[in-house]
Amino acid sequence: MQTTTGLAAMASSPRSRLEVQDHPVFQALPADAQARIEACGHRASLAAGEVLPNDGGLYFILSGVVGLFPGGGRICVAAVTAGSVHGWDQALEPGARRPEARALIDTVVCRAAAAPLVEAMGREWLTRLVARHATARLDALATEAACNASHLVPERLAKWLVRLHCGGNGAPLFLTQADFGGMLGVQRTSVNAAAARLQGQNLVRFGRGKVQVLDLVGLRQASCGCGEAVAPVSATPRSAVRSTGLATEAASWSPAHPGSPSRDVAEPEGVVASAPLARAG
Repeated sequence: MQTTTGLAAMASSPRSRLEVQDHPVFQALPADAQARIEACGHRASLAAGEVLPNDGGLYFILSGVVGLFPGGGRICVAAVTAGSVHGWDQALEPGARRPEARALIDTVVCRAAAAPLVEAMGREWLTRLVARHATARLDALATEAACNASHLVPERLAKWLVRLHCGGNGAPLFLTQADFGGMLGVQRTSVNAAAARLQGQNLVRFGRGKVQVLDLVGLRQASCGCGEAVAPVSATPRSAVRSTGLATEAASWSPAHPGSPSRDVAEPEGVVASAPLARAG
């Protein structure tokens, strides 16, 4: 399970190196919880394809995108984008079976032990957080199921390119057609045709295992947009979300300026589901 306080269109960060203090969910937590995360957290870089350990930790996604793959297979059923936190439900039920979490592109995370944060916030708080997220996740899965059934592959590919481009802060995407086929659940031939169409519109450039977005606005217009218009619910009160200055568009997040985080959060108002695909059970 993953949470985020909101995702906004990409803007330049005032820092060249993002830390957990820049993360909007961290900024929305009380000071005691922040101190515990700072004491036990550590920053890590994941190469595309690298697997996150299922070790009961919380992973604050600083940049990049993590995909969830049931059984370690090739079909991605959810995308955990920058500005999100992965691992809340593992913290609630450590022994339960989870999809394999794998970096879709080069990704930077801060891993923090869940136990100190649960101790600070209370297990009842975590239970409410996970329970509230279940409804949002089902709604998002229903949206993606309808998308997969009704939208063409080029529209869906454009949607994924937007997600990955913004999650990677605009960096080139080192992904193959087979990788995109796994995300979309289609054959490579279908990806090839869709990619040629988008490239023909001068929206993207595909090379040998490398994709570069040329026109983000045009790519958004070419995409189906599913998942971006779903009304989010936050892991923090909405007043705290507004105080971070983050919009609720499923793209990426911009770190708030130091000194301006909201720190008055005691319990969740809900959770933003970060763009899952429809093939989740």
